[in-house]
Amino acid sequence: MKLFNDIISFLKTLSFADIIFFFAVLVLMILVVTLIYFIKINNEKDEELEETTEMKIVREITKNLENEPAPAVEFTDYEKDQETKAIISYEELLGKTNNYELNYEKEEYYDDLSVKKVDLDNLVNLKEKKDQKIEVRVISYQEEEAFLQALKQLQKNLG
Repeated sequence: MKLFNDIISFLKTLSFADIIFFFAVLVLMILVVTLIYFIKINNEKDEELEETTEMKIVREITKNLENEPAPAVEFTDYEKDQETKAIISYEELLGKTNNYELNYEKEEYYDDLSVKKVDLDNLVNLKEKKDQKIEVRVISYQEEEAFLQALKQLQKNLG
């Protein structure tokens, strides 16, 4: 009985902040002991684990994959044709048409990535073709009217 009276009188002499600090330290000690207990239990469980059938299968597969080289993939003629004709990027598309070209202001490299800033003032340029000459024929208004009359006459004869 005297012990409880001494504890109560001791607690009465402490301020509110001292009591909060005391209980915080007490809770912290309990949490540390609980954490140590859980770590010890997990280590014991890891040692007790037996290899399951799934783990055996995975181990066998990884061992076989390490020993054997990957087989070469054989493509059909259609797949080879599609692979050669495939257009992967916008630049490739422009390169295959041989008509246009993008202009870049600058090019930066981040690790393996190339970042290009496009010149928005000259977004697309027409390449000069030296081998091809484009010939444009324009017919006059009278020739177009005569052609239209000939088509109407043909339609009338057929109908």
